[in-house]
Amino acid sequence: MKEIIQHFFKYFSQSPFELYNESGFRHELGIFLKKYYPELNVKLDYPVSRMFNPIPKLANKEADIFIIESGVQKHVIELKMPKDENASHVDLYRVIQDLKFLEQLKGQEYETCTEVFITKRKNIWESINGGIYKLFAGDSVNLRSVTKDEIQPFLIHGGPIELSGTYKAKWEVIHDAKGDEYRYFLISVK
Repeated sequence: MKEIIQHFFKYFSQSPFELYNESGFRHELGIFLKKYYPELNVKLDYPVSRMFNPIPKLANKEADIFIIESGVQKHVIELKMPKDENASHVDLYRVIQDLKFLEQLKGQEYETCTEVFITKRKNIWESINGGIYKLFAGDSVNLRSVTKDEIQPFLIHGGPIELSGTYKAKWEVIHDAKGDEYRYFLISVK
C-alpha cells in the first residue's frame, strides 16, 4: 500500500491540487485510488463496527480509509493534516493514537496499515520544544510511545500511549496548486 500512496504523491506533484483540510485530502486520495486502482474496494470514514464482529477495544472508532483487495486482503490508511494555523499538541498526540490503532489492526491480520501525515506548519519539523514535539522535529520523525510527562495537562485524560514499535520516516516536501510548501511522511506499521 505504501507504494500506491507514493504513486499518489508523485501524481500530486505532477498535477497538484489545492490542499485545504484533512477531509478534502482524504477525498482526493480516495478518488485517486478508485480511478487508478479500480480493483480496490475503497471506503472512507469506515466504522470499526462494520469491520469486526464482535468489536474489539480499539484506539479509534473508524478508519479514515478502509480498503478490501481481492475480496479478502484488508488495508487501512490513517491520515492527519493539521489545519494551517492550528497544528498543535493535540494533532501530534492523535498521530501516536493512530499508530496505536494501526498496530491493533495489524494484530487482527490486516495486510497493511499505513499512517500519512501532511502539514505546512514549519513549527512541527523545526520545533525546538520538548515533549511530543521532539518526536517530529528535524529531517525525519522518530515516533514511539508517549509518556505522561510528554503530553500537555489537557490531554492527560487520554493518557500515555504505549506502542509496540518505533517508527522512523523522512519528511518529504511537496507543493500544492497554490504553491504552498507542505511536508509529509508515510509510515507502514509492521
